[in-house]
Amino acid sequence: MFSNDRILTLDVGASKLVLGEFFVKKGASLVLTKYVVRTLDAGQADAVAPTMESLAGVVREMMAEGGIKAAPLYAMLSGSAVFPRFVKLPPVSADKIDEMVVYEASENLPFPIDEVVWDYQLVSEEAQPEVDALIVATKRETAMDAVACAEGAGLPIAIVDAIPFALYNCVRFNYASGDACTMVLDIGARSTNLVFVEGSKIFTRSIPVAGNTITNEIARSLSVSVQEAERLKKEIGFVALGGTYAVVDDELSDKVSKVVRNVVTRLHSEVTRSINFYRSQQGGSAPTRLLLTGGASLTRHMDTFFREKLGAEVEFLNPFANVAVADPLRDNTEELFLMAASVGLALRSHMKCPVEINLTPPAIVAARRFSRRLPFFGVAVAGLVLTLLCWFSYAKNLQSVYENQNRVVKERLARIESRQNRIDAVKRESSEFSGKADYLSTVVASRASFLEILAGVRKAMIKDTWLTSLSFETSEDGESCYMNLVVSGFKRELDSLVTGKSAAEVLLANLTSSGGLFVGEGSRVERELSKEDDKLSELHLRVKLAVVPGTIDETWRARWAAK
Repeated sequence: MFSNDRILTLDVGASKLVLGEFFVKKGASLVLTKYVVRTLDAGQADAVAPTMESLAGVVREMMAEGGIKAAPLYAMLSGSAVFPRFVKLPPVSADKIDEMVVYEASENLPFPIDEVVWDYQLVSEEAQPEVDALIVATKRETAMDAVACAEGAGLPIAIVDAIPFALYNCVRFNYASGDACTMVLDIGARSTNLVFVEGSKIFTRSIPVAGNTITNEIARSLSVSVQEAERLKKEIGFVALGGTYAVVDDELSDKVSKVVRNVVTRLHSEVTRSINFYRSQQGGSAPTRLLLTGGASLTRHMDTFFREKLGAEVEFLNPFANVAVADPLRDNTEELFLMAASVGLALRSHMKCPVEINLTPPAIVAARRFSRRLPFFGVAVAGLVLTLLCWFSYAKNLQSVYENQNRVVKERLARIESRQNRIDAVKRESSEFSGKADYLSTVVASRASFLEILAGVRKAMIKDTWLTSLSFETSEDGESCYMNLVVSGFKRELDSLVTGKSAAEVLLANLTSSGGLFVGEGSRVERELSKEDDKLSELHLRVKLAVVPGTIDETWRARWAAK
């Protein structure tokens, strides 16, 4: 068994691995008692990011190095490994929320819901009519890697969280909330986590521009190796301020600083896009304060650059403003600066946090609950055996009673079945009458439909013309019906009545615009013939009907009543 007053946190970055031990005794302040930072090879441009599972051995080495004993492990996934989605739900009762969120998760997550581990939390302010939900997911393999890392290091996994939400909890605990918007910029090696903190609002984004981007650009611009570029970045690199600021005398430093500025300018563009999206789509405010954290944020003049670009207050995030640090560790300010996410994660064991997302695979959670209940199973089984013996004796006494009741029930069922047979016969007769009634309704509808069609044709006729032939044709699928129409008239009178179009085109236009009976699409003029030595015109049209004659739709009763 493990002590209840200690927990471990694990922050796996692309360039550093941070293992922390916190004292979390109930009723006392949270205290960082030990930590170990292990630098990883982040300078390789083509290096594969370390996985949780592959780091189990490294974690064991770090525990031995720092004298850290086993305790429940709180693990974090990187911002780029999770998929946060912010959705709005209509105001519904609490028992409907889960059902609606499951639907939204299946619609919004980039992978099938059975391939991810996901969790959600409601983050709405009380005054809002709609319910805002934060849905967070990660690939199932990623979550299982975190579990495998803990198990490989001999540690029980407690929670699998994500860095952006740990940062959010850290800021909410260490800084006065107020109504103003605070933006956290966690510039790591492979990606930058952007977190907006505004009251109960939260918005996060992972940006693929970070410390390694700077290293790779230096290597490309100066034609040096990635390892040399990493050294130059750390030793002489800074963000060139430009403008009226003095130019650096050292030519190499000047080149490196300009490369750094170009990359940070790209990062600033992404930050600006995120701010605009947060304000327009999430209803947020412009940030008035920027908190910098992450190893790459320590690049010289990074704070000055963003202060000038954003016009906001800029400072470095202090994760220990309200969290105690053991005396031997207080002088390690730069390494403590890297533990903002670790502090936010440790708070999960100490108090109820504003955002409590748990991406531990459900199978692991279920297994943990089962193991906690094992001591009670022996007593439960013994009690079950005694209960079964009592019930067996009781059942023997009741058997004769049940047999008598069964005989009575069978007699009643026989009488009910006889009545049911009579009811079924009546239902069959009713079904026959219903079929006849449906047929009569169709006949009535057919009469009304044809009268309505003839009235529509008469209304559309051109003056001094007469109907020569009328027939109907139904499509093979029975879904469409066409009227074949032949109309005759004196050619001279028709020519004087129509201009710009043929008489057949005018007649077709009249028909397709007369009360919705005929449809323009699918209707056409077949031909226009001259008869009787060019004295008569014979107009042949094929017109599509809006409704198949005899169809009983939602309007037929009203149309029949109108007749």
